[in-house]
Amino acid sequence: METPVVNLSDEELKTVYDPSEDSYLLIDALEADLEILHATKPVICLEIGSGSGIVITALAMALKRYNGHCIAIDINPDACRATKRTSLVNSVDIDVLHMNLLDCIQIRYTFDVILFNPPYVVTEYEEALDNRLIFKTWAGGKNGRQVMEQIFTTIPKILSDAGLFYLVVIKENDPEYILSVFQKLGMSGKIIRERKVRGEYLYILRFCKVRSDEISLTLH
Repeated sequence: METPVVNLSDEELKTVYDPSEDSYLLIDALEADLEILHATKPVICLEIGSGSGIVITALAMALKRYNGHCIAIDINPDACRATKRTSLVNSVDIDVLHMNLLDCIQIRYTFDVILFNPPYVVTEYEEALDNRLIFKTWAGGKNGRQVMEQIFTTIPKILSDAGLFYLVVIKENDPEYILSVFQKLGMSGKIIRERKVRGEYLYILRFCKVRSDEISLTLH
């Protein structure tokens, strides 16, 4: 999987998340799953909170042969512009929507791949509500789950039956608790990548709907 070229200006870096170890670990996880992704031939892929656009662009580049449709969402208009530019610089075209999380997504059982690298840093409750755009890239509130938990119950409703949901978390978010939450929502999850970097322990969780033994066997 190619790593996209990303060029954020000094001005953009004031509000847009600069690709870091979590971004690259998510790309690594997608690369390891390329055989699965090529087999399922995703038609519509979505990234929630795309930031610079590096991850959704990497996925779009890897799946280019299938003419799939990639969509990116971000609450930050600067990030929306950065994502669009990153996609075009790397010769793919991603539709970018200025939106808070999944607030305006109403279509059901449609997305074949959903990506989310959320603000996961444990902070005070109020910090996760701060309107400053740069805060929205990292401030995760209580347990670091204050933002990500807002979309958990929606994922099973918008993910296709054979779809995959990838989530970036850290140790403080309690990955096992998150896996149990999704299990109650009818989704099977597992840790597929982990890495300790600069005082953080990162995990990539992957979820699919519990619908058949065939999917379960494919993903284990």
